[in-house]
Amino acid sequence: MVDTVMVIGGGVAGLSVARNLQLLGRKVAIVDPLPSPGAASFGNGGFISPDSFMPGAQPGMLRKVPGWLRDPLGPLTIHPAYAPQALPWFIQWLRAGQIDRMTTLAKSLHALHAPALIEWRRLLGDELYCRYIREDGEAILSDVPPQGSAADVERQLTERYGLNVETLSRADIERLYPGIDAAVRFGVLKKGNAHTVSPAELNRALAERIVEHGGTFHREKVLKLIPKNGEWLILTSTGNHSARDVVVAGGVWSMQLLAPLGIRIPLESQRGYHVMVDTERVKIGVPFIHRGRAIGLTPMLDGLRIAGSVEFGGVDGMPNEQRALHALQQARELFPALIEAPHRIWTGQRPSTPDSLPAIGAAGEQPGLWLCFGHGTYGMTAAPPSGRMLADLITSRQPSIDPAPYSPRRFH
Repeated sequence: MVDTVMVIGGGVAGLSVARNLQLLGRKVAIVDPLPSPGAASFGNGGFISPDSFMPGAQPGMLRKVPGWLRDPLGPLTIHPAYAPQALPWFIQWLRAGQIDRMTTLAKSLHALHAPALIEWRRLLGDELYCRYIREDGEAILSDVPPQGSAADVERQLTERYGLNVETLSRADIERLYPGIDAAVRFGVLKKGNAHTVSPAELNRALAERIVEHGGTFHREKVLKLIPKNGEWLILTSTGNHSARDVVVAGGVWSMQLLAPLGIRIPLESQRGYHVMVDTERVKIGVPFIHRGRAIGLTPMLDGLRIAGSVEFGGVDGMPNEQRALHALQQARELFPALIEAPHRIWTGQRPSTPDSLPAIGAAGEQPGLWLCFGHGTYGMTAAPPSGRMLADLITSRQPSIDPAPYSPRRFH
């Protein structure tokens, strides 16, 4: 298997790298401990947003930090006991929110996100693409008009990129979302955005496509990577593998393999939550994000997915189910018809860098070790373009997107 590229991680990032490598003629094998390929991306909010490009850190964040430490149910919260450990990451994150830096990062996110739908269709083929992806747009709603320097930058870049964005009146909002709270009076419709009706089925379909073209899956946990005679020895929970090229796409767990090799990348886990509820009570055709309530609602095959909140408490931190219930309460205030709807709760980890850009490219000086992780909340959007970029780099091709802004070496 030395000539086979070993991909560590079977989430949407790893699957995207693997399929892109196959399209360039390389053999691939994916190693992941989860029982179902793509299961790592099961809980995604489902947004596929080529026209979204704003980084997480924005001007004015510093003054909000005390509130984040005090409020366990706020849109962003930091576990007080974990704050000292996360401090170096947050210092970099706050610096990334300075207006000039934020504008530069937004441009890099736009470059990566813009081809998302083209890349999804390339990976899946027309039939699977049309089965699992809906190009219905995405609305951004609020009770008050967006204000501040970040909103100004977003408007300016939206105009510069020529994105198809429609301003929504209250009548438009009522038409799109019957029964929504009367306080929601402002919004825009990003017509170039889309969503998947099932992140789990979408990733399963991509995994099956990889297998159909000769790829293999190994249900194993990778314990250690060892460079040896120009190759990589991959020690797992059930045995060993060898490969000249190894891709680490293990999400929040990637640094457990890289840190022993002396590779330092600031990566934090953003714990996210979603709640699935019965869609018969509320009809939503176009997914939306409500800015003030910090939640997103996406119609899916098995219900209405309510996603929201960012929680920093480390990979091993205990989840707080009340945060999911708080998001549900926010949705119920928007749509009172949801009050009696049955619901299910999920929580998972999102790998995040302080500048909101993923780490894509060679890990360092040791040849054959490649990285693809850190997509934060943009995983379903950015993974396919990231996978193509990395596949081009591995096969010594020139990527269509300049890879420099996403290089793992930017943190050194």
